[in-house]
Amino acid sequence: MGDDTAISALQRSLSGYREEKRRIQTRLAEIDAEAEMLRSQLVTFNSMIEYTELALRRVLFPDENRIETSTPDDSGHRFYNSSDLQASEIEAEVAKVRQTEKSSNIRFNDFRIPQAATIVLREANRPLHVSEIYRRLSEGGFEFRGQHHLITLAVSLSRSKRFRKVAPGTFELDPDFRDLGSRIAI
Repeated sequence: MGDDTAISALQRSLSGYREEKRRIQTRLAEIDAEAEMLRSQLVTFNSMIEYTELALRRVLFPDENRIETSTPDDSGHRFYNSSDLQASEIEAEVAKVRQTEKSSNIRFNDFRIPQAATIVLREANRPLHVSEIYRRLSEGGFEFRGQHHLITLAVSLSRSKRFRKVAPGTFELDPDFRDLGSRIAI
């Protein structure tokens, strides 16, 4: 009778070990499939990066001939010669273009948040979400201080009597201020 109990216990252990082994093998197969999918995504992103860099090079450096001197490898991917522009050169050129765009856009340079937001909301002639007001102010050259620009903007709009909150994160000009503001300068 003691042998039957020991054999049963060993059989249960063996079944448990086999089941755990199957579970681990299944999980390992899932991980292998996921790894293969991620490798495939990397190849896709490498191609996208390559084509985007090439497009940037063509736009930023139209007179450069060296962007055409790429050679395909065994997998069909192109690798640029060592004389090609480095990613840091592209980033530096993009930064120059952005700085030029930023310095040329000074619409809201001399305004405070309530003044600039009033103009944006008056032009929109409808309520706008804080993120849209922020985008329009930034495009107009408004420079926010601090680290949390959207929070700064939302707090400023909430505290000013010029604006009325009509939905979460969405503001409009207070109708009383709109009528008064049309008669007097901001």
